[in-house]
Amino acid sequence: MRLALALMALAGIWACVGSAQASIEGQRTRFLEAEQALAQGRHSDFEWLSSRLKDYPLLPYLEYERLSGDLRHASSAQVRAFLDRYSDTSLAGRLRSQWLDRLASQKRWASYLQFYESSDDTETRCNHLHALIATGQRAEAFSQVPALWLHGSSQPKACDPVFKAWRAAGRLTPQLTWQRIELAFNAGEWRLALYLKRYLSSADQSWVDLWLKVYRNPGLVADNPGLFKGKHPMRNDILEHGLRRLARRDPEDALKAWRKLEHRFPFSDTRSERIRRYLALLLARSQDPEAMSYLDAVQPAAGDKVLSAARLRTALALGDWSKVLAWVDALPEQPRQEERWRYWRARALEQLGHAGQAKPIYRALAKERSYYGFLAADHLGLDYRMDDVPLAVSPAVAQDVQKRPSLLRAHELLLLDRLVDARREWRWATRDMSTEELQAAAKLAQRWGWYDRAIFTVARTGYWDDLELRFPLAYRKLVERLAHGAGLNPAWVYAVVRQESAFVHDARSAAGALGLMQLMPATAKHVAHKLGEHPPTARALLEPRTNIRLGSTYLSRMLDELNDHPVLATAAYNAGPRRVRSWLPDTSIEADRWVEVIPFRETRTYVERVLAYTIIYEQRLGAKPSRLSKRMHPVSGASSWAAGSKGAGRDRV
Repeated sequence: MRLALALMALAGIWACVGSAQASIEGQRTRFLEAEQALAQGRHSDFEWLSSRLKDYPLLPYLEYERLSGDLRHASSAQVRAFLDRYSDTSLAGRLRSQWLDRLASQKRWASYLQFYESSDDTETRCNHLHALIATGQRAEAFSQVPALWLHGSSQPKACDPVFKAWRAAGRLTPQLTWQRIELAFNAGEWRLALYLKRYLSSADQSWVDLWLKVYRNPGLVADNPGLFKGKHPMRNDILEHGLRRLARRDPEDALKAWRKLEHRFPFSDTRSERIRRYLALLLARSQDPEAMSYLDAVQPAAGDKVLSAARLRTALALGDWSKVLAWVDALPEQPRQEERWRYWRARALEQLGHAGQAKPIYRALAKERSYYGFLAADHLGLDYRMDDVPLAVSPAVAQDVQKRPSLLRAHELLLLDRLVDARREWRWATRDMSTEELQAAAKLAQRWGWYDRAIFTVARTGYWDDLELRFPLAYRKLVERLAHGAGLNPAWVYAVVRQESAFVHDARSAAGALGLMQLMPATAKHVAHKLGEHPPTARALLEPRTNIRLGSTYLSRMLDELNDHPVLATAAYNAGPRRVRSWLPDTSIEADRWVEVIPFRETRTYVERVLAYTIIYEQRLGAKPSRLSKRMHPVSGASSWAAGSKGAGRDRV
């Protein structure tokens, strides 16, 4: 009898679930029909359909589409009503921005002030100041203008009337003009600098002209110092600008020029230290043995992690282990305890014959699930620490989070494949969440199969041990088949996808890279041509199958071009094979040293992460993680490559 009752109760629950599912699917269909009716101008049908969606999460989107689509005929009252009703949505900010643009175009400045809220958008801020000026609040407006004026590039046209009124009121000083001219030259906007010189005296204008000459030919600061014999407040700024540009071309020439100029002109201590630091950074990048003495003489200021790291990488590139040890020990406490420098301290001790002192450092590092942890474990032959501790979330918190309207909207948009809007809603929903709420949201996204949101959201909480959440096996059959087809380890392909896009299949980078493996269209076209295929469209590159197939093929080509060296191939996937070849050493060096001295921080970090992620993905795929040292073959010198010799490695990761 009890069993029968339990079964009846369970049947009732499933009936309710099924009914709710049918209900939401019906609402989803009605929502799409309402959108279509609005687009076709069938307003009575739209009203009838939307009136039956009062409980549907995306109802605000219908109202937004109706109002934003006909702002010409909208009233302030209608816009205000929407903003008040949906103030807890991302749509409110979007409508407000559109409405403010319309008010500005109509010069309805009093209304503009009523709807304006603090904004980071420059055009909106300038329109706000214009509104203040137009309504007689000039003092308040003028006090905010310098922050907009002091910019190295031209500002939007909306700022022109504000700057004009500000100048007419006598607020533009020579100092502010020079400040912006300096910003313009530093940003490479020399035309803006020439435009700005009109606001200076004729005597000052000649110094702008001199600055332009130095901008075009920085060698003048060394070859013709007589040009700078006159006194002017900006003289040393011009000299410093020239030295910096010269250093970017040839740091050794710049150092020679500086040694002459620092005795000829009265530079302040602050400026001298700044110039010395800049030259040291450029010399470090050149990895010239003669730079070591200068780098040794320029002591980084307390907390200057950038210069400290640059000096250390120069010592590593040159194999000066004594300097590596001394400079690591000279680091402040916090950076000295970073995994990176603990590892290199142990390496230096080992190289200098103090293996006994190195072992405890390696042993402590080997407890970390990271690139340096894996390297350290390899030095001692220890097993990798691959602790996987699933995130535990309070059921009450999880239930509260999943009921929030903004997340319900995000989920519906995800199901409708409206990913841009879905991500907007997710950002809005999680912007002020506590750590526990963020973790609950991350697990919710994981349950929905929204892997990128799960990864990014849990990262905000600093919880790193839920490997299933952080390293999902999305598109598993596809990745395994296409990776094997390209002759690659699927774990390596997964690691590249994880680093490149974190599984955002429609990812578009600022540089134009597309999809899961972030392929540049030109690269994809080249790979397709080699395969005898037509060039893929941008839309095709956002499709996982096409993207992973071409991306895996390109990664395999990088391995072929770079002598089967997985480390170099990984770097080439990020920075290109030509650049990687330019980074080859004169003589063979260990792979861990080569990675550490990659000139681009982005590529250096990329390689470290992909190598570590490959090991983690091997475990996630059910395989025994291979040793990182198996992939870290020595990097042969450039002369060996020119002779056509193969590298030591034959493992296709």
